[in-house]
Amino acid sequence: MPKLLATLVILSLVSAVIGLSLPDLPAAALLHMILALGIMPLILAAMAYFIPVLTRTSAPEPRVLLAPIGALIAGLLATLSLSLNYQLYPVAAAIALLAVGGLLWWSQQRAKATLGRPHPGLLWYQLALGSLIIGLLIIVLAALWPAQWLPLKRLHLHINTLGFVGLAALGTLRVLLPTAGGFPDPQAGVWLMREWRWLVAGTLLIAAGAAWSAVLADIGLLLWLISLARLIHGLLKAHQGKLWQWHGAAVSLIIAMAGLMLCLIGGALHGHGLLPGSQASEAFVIAFLLPLVTGAATHLLPLWLLQSQPERQQQLRQRLGYLSAIRGLAFLVAGLLTLLSQPWAFWLAIAALCQFIIQLARPLGERK
Repeated sequence: MPKLLATLVILSLVSAVIGLSLPDLPAAALLHMILALGIMPLILAAMAYFIPVLTRTSAPEPRVLLAPIGALIAGLLATLSLSLNYQLYPVAAAIALLAVGGLLWWSQQRAKATLGRPHPGLLWYQLALGSLIIGLLIIVLAALWPAQWLPLKRLHLHINTLGFVGLAALGTLRVLLPTAGGFPDPQAGVWLMREWRWLVAGTLLIAAGAAWSAVLADIGLLLWLISLARLIHGLLKAHQGKLWQWHGAAVSLIIAMAGLMLCLIGGALHGHGLLPGSQASEAFVIAFLLPLVTGAATHLLPLWLLQSQPERQQQLRQRLGYLSAIRGLAFLVAGLLTLLSQPWAFWLAIAALCQFIIQLARPLGERK
């Protein structure tokens, strides 16, 4: 499992570089290259790794690896289909449904095997998986109902980005941030149990609003922004010295939260016809996903690659986290410039991402 996770982290970074470097491909293909091929398998593999921790059960069985592998195949088929023609994406959706449904069923079996109550982070993972299943079913329905193709496609996009990626990311971030920052946070579980209702409601309102009513999207946006603003303010107020540093994973993760707020505002502008949808989606990748993945990888990759070698783990964390605040701010600025229709913003994001990949490549070469 650790080797698969490390491989999928690298794949997600490479797919982001390739996707951002090929602006002439159809926007849907670029987005699926990054999200479906790069991010979806990584999230499913991370869930398979963390669910036993959240349920205090044994390591995952080898068959659980079929979920991220199936997602990888589905992501590849979706990217190829949207690059060449639209004939294969229902097949990709069907494969993804099997992979995601299997992982959700397995997570429920692990929840039943828990002594006591599972960690509240498990609920966030299950909500994220449920959102992805709904999003996949919606795009299959869109293929069968051409008259509603555009609103259903928008529903699919927002349910997947905010419902699947957003909930999975925040559920992980709320637990990972204190670990990466090196401080205790007894409020993490309380926040997870309290906020999921508001964010699920916000996701559904934004998705429905993007499809049919801008007013609903605005209400959902408000729910998301209030929840995120309270989270960021509370963390910085209590732990600013641990979170806001030039180096390390924590600062990248807190910047990812700020990037998500920026993307939500960009989505609202799109909903009111003030911004093309493709720019809002690209900003979501650049300002939110890139600092999120690089920040999480900074803390977790050393654990996965160098098991039972704590000294080398710390050395690799220091290398990967070098100037992470500058890198994260570059992603944030690039996301803002993308919303402002500046095409060279892609190259700023690529440069920041390549800096991280170079920092990662050298220790990987030494390890071999």
